Order: sequence, then C-alpha cells, then structure tokens
Amino acid sequence: MTSLRNLRIGTRLALGFAIVLGLTVVAAAFSLVSAVRNAEATRVMMQSPLAKERLISDWYVLTYSAIARTAMISRTTDETLPVVFKDVIADSVKKGSETIKKVEALLVTDEEKAVFKEIVAKRVKYQAAKDMVAKVKAEGGAEAARAFDEIFTPAAKAYESDVLALLAMERRAIDEMSQAIDEANSRSLQLGVLLTVLTLLAGACFAFFTS
Repeated sequence: MTSLRNLRIGTRLALGFAIVLGLTVVAAAFSLVSAVRNAEATRVMMQSPLAKERLISDWYVLTYSAIARTAMISRTTDETLPVVFKDVIADSVKKGSETIKKVEALLVTDEEKAVFKEIVAKRVKYQAAKDMVAKVKAEGGAEAARAFDEIFTPAAKAYESDVLALLAMERRAIDEMSQAIDEANSRSLQLGVLLTVLTLLAGACFAFFTS
C-alpha cells in the first residue's frame, strides 16, 4: 500500500478505474455467456425432448382410446357398433402409425431405442389380438368377450405399460435437463453477485487510498 500512496493522484485514479472497469467487463461478459448457454440449453430441451414427450403422450392417448373402444365393441349387444366405429378405428390406426414413425426419428439413446423396439413387437401382438376380437364379433360369435379377456387384455396391458414406460423415461429426461438448467442459472447468479461485490470492494478500496 506504501507504493500506492507514493503514486500520483492521477495514476491512482487511472489504476482504480482500470481495475473497476475490468471487473465490470468480466461480470458483463460472464453474464452474457451464461445467458447464451442457458438459452441454448432451453432451446435444445424444447426442440427434441419436449417434442418426443408430446408425441409419446399422443401415442398413449390413441392406445388408451383404442383399448376402450375394443372393450366396448366386444361386450356390447349392439351389432351396429363395430360399423359405427369402423372409420374411427381406421383413422386411429393411421394416426398411431404416423406418430410412431415420428417418435422413432427422434430417439437418440440406446435405452430409448431398446424400449421402442420392445413396444413395436408388443404392438404387433396387440393389433393381432384386436383384429381377432373384431373378427369374432363380426361373425356373430359369442366368444368375443372371452377372447377380449383372455387374449386381447394381456396383450393390450403389456403394450400400454411399455408406452407409459417410454413416456415416463422422456419426462425424467426433461426433468433432469430442467434441473441442470436451474442449477446453471443458480451458479451464474452466485458468481454474478460475487463479481459485483468484488467490483464494489475494489472501487471502495481505491477510493479510500486515493483520498
């Protein structure tokens, strides 16, 4: 500090302003970089994980609705009901296939792909069981309810549970990414406060020694 006192006032002021200005620039640059990184992390989260989650959620809704329709058709005494739902069923199958293709295109990890492969295999069994129930019902057979309980229900539950598992996996990934973004924001805030405090202390110290 003795060497600082020996400096001319103009030199002290210049040195003090240089240090305060340097800390201010560092704080501003850090804040800008942190903001860009957090914005990019948010964009990545919105672009793929959320898209997958929404598509799989739509997939599950279509599956749940199809299971409910099959249950209704297999147990109803109204012979016209399968005809009434014919177009709805065809549209549901089409939308389901389109949604599955979109989901597959977004899968990245080996875990996701393994679960998806298992779901597709179970979907084949589920579709076959559903078609069988519809066929028995169309033929006027009294075995539609039994086929629904013994064949369709196990296949449908296995298929539905795996779709839910994939949905839960994507939601966990979104939660983890969101938590990581929150932690990064918290660290950025703490470091920003620290740099601000250091700037104020540096300014106060040089003001004191300059005076």
